[in-house]
Amino acid sequence: MFATLGHIAMKSFMLLWLYTSPHSWRGLPTPESGPPVVVDGPKPQRVLVCGSGIVVGYGVASYELALGGSLARSLSALTGRGVEVATIAGPRMAAKTAKSQLTAEVLDGLDAVVLSFGTFDLLSFLPAKIWGRGMSELIDSVLAQSQSQTRVFIVNCTAPKMSKFPSAYQRHLLCLTSAYNHEIRSLVQRRDRVYQINFAPKPEDAEAVAGRQSYRTWAEQIAPDIAEELRGHPPSD
Repeated sequence: MFATLGHIAMKSFMLLWLYTSPHSWRGLPTPESGPPVVVDGPKPQRVLVCGSGIVVGYGVASYELALGGSLARSLSALTGRGVEVATIAGPRMAAKTAKSQLTAEVLDGLDAVVLSFGTFDLLSFLPAKIWGRGMSELIDSVLAQSQSQTRVFIVNCTAPKMSKFPSAYQRHLLCLTSAYNHEIRSLVQRRDRVYQINFAPKPEDAEAVAGRQSYRTWAEQIAPDIAEELRGHPPSD
């Protein structure tokens, strides 16, 4: 109960911080919705990236320059195939919102769904068990509505460094991040065709995101696990 009350208080504080602090990432440019990023090549595969945080594309003007575009190019280089990567993202997108958007129509014909959630939940101290239940419901919905060749990849949670915050806050944030990733590990172990991506970039403050170069670096860390699994499966029709 106390953890939940703490989350309610921290959520209000973090919303205020997002809208008023000069160190908030809210003022950074983000891409408008647009078509999937396509890298030409044989036997093309279709990927959907969905979530918040690193998926949003802070600091760049298009998904071509954001994580989706960088991931498309990395996957194509690793698999030798064409790749199409679509992005569904929002600054505060949560599992419940994503569940309503990832319909059978959206998921039709996908080879991979890459999920990355938890940034705002971490910053506002949402208890790990509650976060894990939401992710469990989202993953089960994706599995139920997608085809048998669709693989689901969950990127490990990360949080900004938040160096302007007290050290006690930063320590708790690190502990909670570990707890969220433990939840992901448990979710993956109980399900077929679901995989955890061990993504652990060096923590930086949100305003330090180096635009396009950051997304290239992150995609290079995320892509190998996805590519390895996709190599073992033929592309969808």
